[in-house]
Amino acid sequence: MMKSFLILLSLIFISCSGKQEEKIIEKETEIIESYFTNHKFNDTEENFDKINKDLLGIKPDKLQNGYNNVLIFNETTNYQISKDGKYIKIGNDILPDLDNVKADIKSNKDYPYFEELLSLNKIIYQNDLISILSVASKNTDLAIDLVVLFNYEKNETLFNSAIRNIQNWDDIEQSSRLSFVFYNSTTNVFKIREKLLQKLKSKDSFLYALTTYFADNKDNIIKKNDIPDSTLQKAIAYLLQLGFEGKESIDIQSDKTYLLLNNVYVSHPELKDSFQKNKYYGYPSLEKYSKDYGLIQEDNQEKVYSRIVDPDGFTNLRKDKNTSSQILQKINTGEQVEVLDQNGDWWLVVSKEGKKGYVHKSRIKAE
Repeated sequence: MMKSFLILLSLIFISCSGKQEEKIIEKETEIIESYFTNHKFNDTEENFDKINKDLLGIKPDKLQNGYNNVLIFNETTNYQISKDGKYIKIGNDILPDLDNVKADIKSNKDYPYFEELLSLNKIIYQNDLISILSVASKNTDLAIDLVVLFNYEKNETLFNSAIRNIQNWDDIEQSSRLSFVFYNSTTNVFKIREKLLQKLKSKDSFLYALTTYFADNKDNIIKKNDIPDSTLQKAIAYLLQLGFEGKESIDIQSDKTYLLLNNVYVSHPELKDSFQKNKYYGYPSLEKYSKDYGLIQEDNQEKVYSRIVDPDGFTNLRKDKNTSSQILQKINTGEQVEVLDQNGDWWLVVSKEGKKGYVHKSRIKAE
């Protein structure tokens, strides 16, 4: 009996808490709406839904009443969106002391948070030039979020302000990282942000860190966001190509992009094979330096030599791995051959004349 009573009491408490939270959210929404109205910002439902879909990748029917967390590539951000108020809010907590906030707003006191909130929404939903220029010159963090998180590329002044102030990869929030490479989308079409990345290519250390992050975390990124493996690999290929663009020649001992290419191929050899299979996605510099990398690796490999031993005085170098295969040449007993592959009964070798073919392992003696 006592247990049932406690359960009922808990349910009543949860219900009351939920209703109280709804009232607080409604109160905050009314205050923000009032501030926006007083500063000549009003949005239509049609425009609100369209911008959310186009820039944020948010489907209108996915928004619930109250606040919704703004998720970018399934990562929680420092923003929420109000379906009822038709605005984006900075921060995930209810404003403290709403009664005093309301009084301050009514008395026209300066309120930096509300000014920032107004600028954010005027830019996203109205392309307001005054707000754009203000944020570009005075609020670099918001400028970066607008361009990177919210895909806002409609104004070059704001866009360039964000680019100038993107510096250290370690300062980038987890929620922003994929947004440097892919646009937000409601259709699971992961389009590469070429305009943004082209501007960032001069920041080679940042580009290096971004590429490394994608290569090292590709499996987790694919799993968490349902990004096709081929799409992510093409993005990594594009990032590598970007680092080579504009360079007529490079020093492979010091060029950061080549060193990055080397590190990626050493850590993830499957990417090298995939790039080659896909003809390097048409990226000429990536193809050139990938082939150079392959040649260097071949030269750096320790060569293995053996000698032919055959009671007949010679053995046959064959085109394929069987005794009926075409004979490419005869190799005399005692002659040295370079062994390329020792797997199986037939070994791949190169004769002193430079011909490559197969010899049965019983006819070869290690040096």
